[in-house]
Amino acid sequence: MKKIEAIVRKEKFQEVYDILADSGIGGMTVTPAQGFGHHRNGLKDKMKIEIYADEFQVDKVLEMIRKVARTGATGDGKIAVLPLDNIIRIRTGEDGASAI
Repeated sequence: MKKIEAIVRKEKFQEVYDILADSGIGGMTVTPAQGFGHHRNGLKDKMKIEIYADEFQVDKVLEMIRKVARTGATGDGKIAVLPLDNIIRIRTGEDGASAI
């Protein structure tokens, strides 16, 4: 299992959300964020998307985000893929892939 964290432009968020929501992923968490990159041109409004995914979903999710969020200009954002040891659904107690 992996955790995918994507920071995208606020104005591209709806497109990213739409393609991910239609893709069949288990769910996502979205948080407004602010940040700057190495150009240090001030804080910019962004959206942070967090997704828990099975290994077989990761490449598909990354490609969808890259395809829709990219403008080619500085500030398009970042995607991080992190290892996920376990996940537990609080309501049912399920863990692992079945909790996604």
